Amino acid sequence: GVALAALGMLSTLATCLSIDIYGPVCDNAGGIAEMTLPELPDNVRDCTDALDAAGNTTAAIGKGFAIGSAALVSLALYGALVVRLEITSGVNVLEPLTFAFLLIGAMLPYW
Repeated sequence: GVALAALGMLSTLATCLSIDIYGPVCDNAGGIAEMTLPELPDNVRDCTDALDAAGNTTAAIGKGFAIGSAALVSLALYGALVVRLEITSGVNVLEPLTFAFLLIGAMLPYW
């Protein structure tokens, strides 16, 4: 189930990449508009600033997809390792509650 969920998130890779690239393209357009400002109307820079703000938002959304799929893929790989090596002693990270608190503990320093 986890592997299929990760595969489902990775299947949106083309969309995520196009969302991620939107911000820098708009930022470059704003820089070009700023360099040619005497020749262009003032409202051009206002339009590129609005597009740049939208690009920053879409980049943040794309990063969320990337982080989520990376967490699911790491869980699937770890599960495959545990099954392959037949590890039965110690803390079972494959338990849903243990894994959830592991993720919460990993997020605490960034809160």
